[in-house]
Amino acid sequence: MIRAHMASFPPRSAVVRQAVASLLPQVDRLFLCLNQFDSVPGWIADEPKIEAMIPPRDLKDAGKFAFEPDPDDWVFTVDDDIAYPPDYVAATLAQMERLDPETSVIGHLGNAWQERGKLGQMGWKTIMFWKRSPHLMKVDVLGTGTTCQLGRNLPRLDQIENAAGFVDLRHARLHAKAGRWLWVSPHERDWMRSLMTDDLRPTSLFDTVNRRKPPAMMAELAALIGERSPHSGLHHGHLVKKGLLRRKPMS
Repeated sequence: MIRAHMASFPPRSAVVRQAVASLLPQVDRLFLCLNQFDSVPGWIADEPKIEAMIPPRDLKDAGKFAFEPDPDDWVFTVDDDIAYPPDYVAATLAQMERLDPETSVIGHLGNAWQERGKLGQMGWKTIMFWKRSPHLMKVDVLGTGTTCQLGRNLPRLDQIENAAGFVDLRHARLHAKAGRWLWVSPHERDWMRSLMTDDLRPTSLFDTVNRRKPPAMMAELAALIGERSPHSGLHHGHLVKKGLLRRKPMS
């Protein structure tokens, strides 16, 4: 099964419908966590491919991990404020063919902790989903609005809920501990489109959590930097050429 996992909350009621519409034709099922909703909107309840839940507590972005996939499912964790292109699922799975799915997770937004500038100081390189990224690149963090992974590798809610608001960091740590590498897939500029509007920005997790830098998030970030796997910021082809990564055999 190809499945998408999404979390939303009432301020996103307008844009979530656009995000869902962009994904629904591409997946077998879409699982939607409706944080803080009083009831399931009719347009969701009437769609047989959507399984919606209203959790007993606000799970925030951890709601993407509130559903249990089968081991061999392809799971796309997605956001409620992105318009996904019509070939999003097919193109992402095609790039996964270059990797070992048992030890790899792929996405379209990522961060690599690497040497930067002439002095070689360590810093973050960010690859955004709306900007052109020509190479398959090893990273340390993936935005969980753009990931693809096998169901057996998806972190479970009990592993990730206490990092709600900054689940990207916990998601990255769990995969690093399991020996998996994270990759940003190549994509063209504006292939994916943000649905975020100025009136929604004050309610975003970036503004309500990330900008405030709560101690728990900063501790999670420090732990991630210490636990990350090597070679981030390098392209897949370079890693193969240097013998740092085996080329996947042709099937």
